[in-house]
Amino acid sequence: MKNTKYIILFAALVFTTVGCKKFLNVTPIEAQSGNNFWKTREDVEGFTNGIYARLKSKVAGTPTFFNEDDRAFFPALEVRGNNVVASGISGDGSTIFNSLANNNMKAIVASSGRFSDMMKNIMSWKEWYDVVAASNILYFEVDKVPSSSLPDADKKRYKAEAVFLRNLSYMFICKLFGDAVYYTDAYHSSPLGRTPQVTVMNRCIADMTTAKADLPSAYNDATSNGFRPTKASAVALLMHLNMWAAAWDTDVKTKYYEAVKTLATELDTYSNYKILPITPANTLKIFKGRSSENLFGILQEFNYGEGFSLTAGYSYYFSHFPYQGNVTKTSSSMYYASNYMRKLYPPGSPDARITTWFENYDAQSGSFQFKKFANTYTTGSGNAISVTSDDSAIIFRLPDCYLLTAEALAELGDESGARDFANRVTIAANAPLIIQDGQDLKDEIYRERCRELIGEGQFYFDLVRTKRVISSDFTGSPMSVANLNAGAWTWPLTITAAERSANPNLIGNNFWN
Repeated sequence: MKNTKYIILFAALVFTTVGCKKFLNVTPIEAQSGNNFWKTREDVEGFTNGIYARLKSKVAGTPTFFNEDDRAFFPALEVRGNNVVASGISGDGSTIFNSLANNNMKAIVASSGRFSDMMKNIMSWKEWYDVVAASNILYFEVDKVPSSSLPDADKKRYKAEAVFLRNLSYMFICKLFGDAVYYTDAYHSSPLGRTPQVTVMNRCIADMTTAKADLPSAYNDATSNGFRPTKASAVALLMHLNMWAAAWDTDVKTKYYEAVKTLATELDTYSNYKILPITPANTLKIFKGRSSENLFGILQEFNYGEGFSLTAGYSYYFSHFPYQGNVTKTSSSMYYASNYMRKLYPPGSPDARITTWFENYDAQSGSFQFKKFANTYTTGSGNAISVTSDDSAIIFRLPDCYLLTAEALAELGDESGARDFANRVTIAANAPLIIQDGQDLKDEIYRERCRELIGEGQFYFDLVRTKRVISSDFTGSPMSVANLNAGAWTWPLTITAAERSANPNLIGNNFWN
C-alpha cells in the first residue's frame, strides 16, 4: 500500500470523478481506459492499492503529524449507545463522546470542533462510494489487461477482490444509514434513488456468493494474509450481510440464519484458521492483524510508514501510559460504567480477558486501563517519551464468526449447536462455559459478543441488529420502538447541495432531518 505513484494516479483519475460535483453520476475518463492504463500486473496492483488507501483514509485517516487527517470511526461505533463516560478528552471531545453514548446525535450535528468534525465525517457516505466506484472500475477494466501480462486466473481474483471491497462498503453504508444507492456498473452515469437496505443486502449476498470461489484460501505473500480478502474473508462478510438482512427482513429471517449455518460449515474447512487462547502474546498477534484468527483488517505498521490518525485507535481514549501518551498521562480519558463491566465480566469469575485486557476494569475512573490494543511504538526519550498505538483495524476475525453462527443456530432452535460454537470462544478465554437455553441463551451469546469484541467497533451495530437498543438491560440510552422504526438507529446523513444538484433523487434520513 506504499506505492505512491499509483496512489496519486488513482486519486487523480478516479476520486475526482466521484466527488461532490459528479456524485453517483460519473463521466467516463478516457485516461482510465484499457488502452491507456490497464497494461500490466503492476498497473492493476497499483490501482487496487489505491482502493485500499481510500478505505484506510475513511476509517483511519493518517497520522496527525502528516496533515491532521483525523478519524474516530471504529471508536465511535463502539461508544454510541454504550455504557461509557468521557471525562478527559481535549477540546470538544468529552462533550461529543458523551453525546454519542447518550445517542444524542442532534447535539453532535449542531456542534463544531475537532471531534464533532470527526463525527460529521462518519455522516458522509461519499468516501464509501469512492471505494464502490473504484471497485466497479477494477472489475470492468481488469479483463482488458493482456493475458500475457496477467493470467486469467489472476484476473478472476482481482475481480473477486473488487466484489469484496464494494460489498464491504455497501455493508457499512447500510449499517450506518439504512437504504443505499446501489449500483455495480463502472463509470455510472444516471442519477439513482436509494434502494431498500434489505434489497441491497440480498444483492450483495448474491454478488459475493458468486465471486467467493475466485478468492484464494491464502496468499503466497504472507504480508497479504489478513489484509487482502480470502475465501474465509468472504464467508465473514456474507455472515454479516445475512445477519443484518435477518434483522430487517423478519418475515423470512430463517433463510438468513440457515445461510449462516452453511457458511460456518464452509469456514470450518479452511484449516489455516484457528482461534487462539487469550494471552498477552496472542493478543499482540491478533491485533497486529496476521494471526490465524484474522480474516480481514486494515494494516497499521509504523515501521512500514502505514500510520493511522491518533484518534482512530481505541487506546487514545481508554488507555494511558505505558500503553498510550507520554509519561504524564496517568489517567484514561474514558472508562466504562462499573455496573456494566461487572455484569459483563462478573467479579471472581475466571476469564483471561479480565486480566489480559484490563487493569482496574470496574474502577469507573481514569485508573481504568485498556490493554487489549497493546501494540505500540515509542518516540522521544526520558520525560519526553510518547507511546502511540500500532494496532491494525480488525474488521473480521474468527470469534466474531463463531458467535454470529451461535446466534443464528439459537434462532433456528439448535441450542446445542449454538452453545458449541459460542463455547469455542469461551474456552479460548478460559471463561465459564455457556450453558443457558431459551432467551437466556440468546442473551448470553449477545453478552459474549460484547465481552470478546469489546473495543472493536461491533457494539452499536450488534445493539441495533438484535433490537436490544430498545432495552435498558443492554444500553444506558435505550430508544423507543417508535423511534427505532422511524430510523433513530441510523446516523444522520449529510448530502451536500452539490450532491443534490447532481442527483435530485437523493434524500437524507428523515428521522434526523
